[in-house]
Amino acid sequence: MLTDALAALDSAGGFLSAIAEFKRGGWIVALIGAAAMVGRLLIDDAAHASLWRSFRHVVAAAIFAIIAFFVTFQWQLSAINKAIVQGLAGALAPELVDWITGVIRKKLGMADPPRRRKGRKKSSGRKRSKPKSASRGGKSRRK
Repeated sequence: MLTDALAALDSAGGFLSAIAEFKRGGWIVALIGAAAMVGRLLIDDAAHASLWRSFRHVVAAAIFAIIAFFVTFQWQLSAINKAIVQGLAGALAPELVDWITGVIRKKLGMADPPRRRKGRKKSSGRKRSKPKSASRGGKSRRK
């Protein structure tokens, strides 16, 4: 039954040949995507970066590069152009995940999760309250 389903997929778009090509050397695209994400993380100056976050981003980049391999397998492009598309898919993995989950949430009618504030709260521009006056019996803190 499974072989019949795979044969139907193969006749529709060369799925089995794509799998065979992936086994032969297509797995390198996972390294291309992961390397693109590592490069991006190296130049990222995010204050909230952690080792776990970086690891998740690199794994997501490898997965998206593999998906890009299967999407571009039948495209009539040169190998370098396919590698560029696969590397970009890996480098843009966090944005792609956010976009896909946003579309799915919208289709399901779910509300967007509250966004976390980044950094410190900006000042309102007002000065702080004045120090207590000396007339109340206390000393002024200003010197």
